[in-house]
Amino acid sequence: MSKIKIGVIGVGNMGKNHVRLLTEMKEDFEFRGVFDSDKEHVLKTGYTGRIFDSAEELMSDVEACVVAAPSFLHKDLALLAADHNLHLLMEKPLSLNHEDADIVCERYRTLGKILMVGHVERFNPVVQELEKILNDEEIIAVTIERCSPMDMRISDTDVIYDLMIHDVDILLNAILSGEQIKDLYAIGRTSYNEKNVDYVQAIFKFGNDVQASIISSRTTEDKIRKIKIHCKGAYVDCDLLHKSIMISRRTHYRLDTGYSPIYKQENVIERVFVPNIEPLRHELSYFAESIRTGKGGMNSGASASLDLQVLDQIRELIY
Repeated sequence: MSKIKIGVIGVGNMGKNHVRLLTEMKEDFEFRGVFDSDKEHVLKTGYTGRIFDSAEELMSDVEACVVAAPSFLHKDLALLAADHNLHLLMEKPLSLNHEDADIVCERYRTLGKILMVGHVERFNPVVQELEKILNDEEIIAVTIERCSPMDMRISDTDVIYDLMIHDVDILLNAILSGEQIKDLYAIGRTSYNEKNVDYVQAIFKFGNDVQASIISSRTTEDKIRKIKIHCKGAYVDCDLLHKSIMISRRTHYRLDTGYSPIYKQENVIERVFVPNIEPLRHELSYFAESIRTGKGGMNSGASASLDLQVLDQIRELIY
């Protein structure tokens, strides 16, 4: 099985993790090197491999690339990768709006190469186990919270495209895949800067009458990553950060000991085993398998473009 020649463009927080894993995953990849406009920054990370002088030079030396550059560069770098006939894993978002995302998707559709978008939370083992659980449940409502302290390094996007994008993707592609949005409402406010909202709540109603609420915050002095799903026969409580799933189910269990009182069990709590898998490693393995088979699936460009269409609607409602 031949190794896939691959490189990374952008060696920030996410890019460093890609470099670490790609250099370890020697069965799948032949890591060729990196490009970053700030070469001094790359050296400070401790990276000792090849540093290309330009994105074009890197792309001419590989079969596939990971782009983890700032969001405003994503569209141009995606089209450049297409010009070089490369398979592409683009860190989220695919672009800054769904119109640009559609242009990239159409280019890759005609090219016949794999276009995958780095919505890494889809590979979180909690989300993957949740999908299996929900196959047998009738959903009534979904609430999702993703809250963090403010990160002053992130200045080129608002909380919608920074944090909410993860949970819109999970909601549309993992929890309620294929369901149409009937109504959408959103409110938000700025806190740290007048240009970008830092706290947003979006409320959805789907064609099957399921209701959903997503809260995203960059103003919360705690890190919260929770999904709560109200079903007809169960209540599912997920913590993406601590990798836990608990399910509460109503029972009719009664224990008659032969003397008073009789004990009654109102519900049972199931603690679901969640495998200890690094989501990014799983994502990169899936990318390699997609390249080899020529068949993408999860985190496709098309699903990412749909996410952006919804995010653009939320942004329009707020601004």
